[in-house]
Amino acid sequence: MEILVTKRLSLRPPHALDADDVALHLASWNIGRMLVGVPFPFDRTDALDWISQRTESDGHAFTVHRERLIGAIDLVPRDGKAFDLAYWLAEDHWGQGFMSEALRAALGHVFARNPDMRVNAAVAADNCRAIRLQERLGFRVTGAGETFLAARQAVVPVVTTELVGPALGETIGTSYEVAA
Repeated sequence: MEILVTKRLSLRPPHALDADDVALHLASWNIGRMLVGVPFPFDRTDALDWISQRTESDGHAFTVHRERLIGAIDLVPRDGKAFDLAYWLAEDHWGQGFMSEALRAALGHVFARNPDMRVNAAVAADNCRAIRLQERLGFRVTGAGETFLAARQAVVPVVTTELVGPALGETIGTSYEVAA
């Protein structure tokens, strides 16, 4: 199991021991209302299902830790040429640069192994923080659409974005180490 270590965080693959923390954070309305493809309310069974699916996937899933689990990053393979990105961060850690730091490490790691891939994301149009974060990381807006968000029980507008590997060097860098 590879563990990515940044200045303030560690990122590692999800484990069944993470289920309670994942469920706790994703049960939050403020997090759940922004997430595409995530059931709401979210419980421990949902967390165990997510963990199980990620351990059997060809994608890259990371839980983000600072003393304890504070978030997750999920890169699900699509069509052999791209990954779909999803991520969340515990509310009490918002606005401190943790997700930026974690995404730089995760994306740098994934692109180092898959330099010709691209990363796509769909973000609720009213999730301004996530859109700004992606722009800082070098994502470009590719369009707009709509999707159903379970927490809101509604179809909402989304912004679609993309990051291509060669653009990575300027924005992502190598801000992590791999620990065995």
